[in-house]
Amino acid sequence: MDGHIDWLSWTLPAKIEPRSVAELYQMSKHKLWQIDERIERIIYDGQLIDAAGSRTPYRLALARDDNGFRCYGNSRTETILHELTGTGCEPLRDEHLARVFAAGLCEHLTRLDYAIDIRTETKPSVFANERDSERFRSVSFIRSETGETVYIGSPKSDRFARVYRYNPPHPRAHLLRIEIVFRRKLAKHAAKQLLETESQQDFIAQIGNTWGFAHDDWQPEVITDEKLKAPVASKRNQDTVSWLYTQVAPAVRRLMDENELDFADWLQYIYGTGRYSESE
Repeated sequence: MDGHIDWLSWTLPAKIEPRSVAELYQMSKHKLWQIDERIERIIYDGQLIDAAGSRTPYRLALARDDNGFRCYGNSRTETILHELTGTGCEPLRDEHLARVFAAGLCEHLTRLDYAIDIRTETKPSVFANERDSERFRSVSFIRSETGETVYIGSPKSDRFARVYRYNPPHPRAHLLRIEIVFRRKLAKHAAKQLLETESQQDFIAQIGNTWGFAHDDWQPEVITDEKLKAPVASKRNQDTVSWLYTQVAPAVRRLMDENELDFADWLQYIYGTGRYSESE
């Protein structure tokens, strides 16, 4: 089984917002170089970078020609968002480089996807149904002309598994892929746990124990009873997070749809850089 980081996104502080894509380019390169010059070099050296379409709340964006890296800035949140896609993560198949990125960006991560490939003809539904864990009871199946995908856990949550394979003639049709998606606080925590393991095979084994993978195709090189540990949160914080997702987020979405709320202004207020004045 081959395991590797397959997606990374992170935000870095930017007290001075970039005013152009040229400034965004220079700020991003400089900040990454300050963290670890190897990270900056792998992302930027020898790569074609150009302006790209942005997304809310960011007004500026850069994209690499191979679509392996994107960078967003100028959002009035005093942050720069970076994304390293599956293509951009190819160098991180090297375990040493993967640890360089995890160590340097750990405290800034907003998402980490970890992919495990197995050479087998087993269908995702068959693999996913053979589990001995009751922790992730939400399971959904999606079939299309291009392949089959099974979600274990809610895709809206901060931690879930995606098991899929492509139909021929896709070049990865011979592989069953298991992707574990970690978001927000759990992305930071997953990076820390990856760094604490002796090898990525330990991390893979812990993933299997956490999701209870029991199919014969699941054969980690390391035998352990350890599972991935979720960060401890107080009951009060859990209730607050739940309230934000179930009550606040729908209200914000409705106000944006009705053009009653400027999302960028609202984020600026959250980050303490803006002011709220009640309209008359």
